[in-house]
Amino acid sequence: MFRYILLVGILPIFVFSKNIHFLEEKYYASLDSTFHKRGNIHFSEHKIEIVYEEDKTRLIVKGDVLITEKGKDKKELDLNKKPAIKIFFILFEAIYFDKKDILQSYFDMTNKEGISILMPKEDIAQYIESVRYYKTAKKLNFLQINLKNSDRIRIEEIR
Repeated sequence: MFRYILLVGILPIFVFSKNIHFLEEKYYASLDSTFHKRGNIHFSEHKIEIVYEEDKTRLIVKGDVLITEKGKDKKELDLNKKPAIKIFFILFEAIYFDKKDILQSYFDMTNKEGISILMPKEDIAQYIESVRYYKTAKKLNFLQINLKNSDRIRIEEIR
């Protein structure tokens, strides 16, 4: 009986817990510069945690709050006041876990030669120009978000 209770208690942790090792590329049009970072993303049932390898910055998203930790410095941001940032986390989680209903509520979806293309609906079109991603089985090969201000973010899962 104890084993059954232990199994039932631990199983949801593995079902809702996923880790991704990634390479992030950010292009800032205003600087005409590209920056690269490596890190790990951990999805659990109620939060997303990102840890960047180089500078040990940690981002934690719990509901509508983004917590940023770097060393002893800790900041909290209400994502309802920063919808562009909130959309990024919703988008990333929806793509990784194939939550098509969430994607369809924010984007018109098409597929061209295996690459999924998302065009934003009115609600978020002021922030995002377009999104492209390619996913095989359970691996996110790449996700590219083109922002309205000509900046772009590209994330590739690496093993």
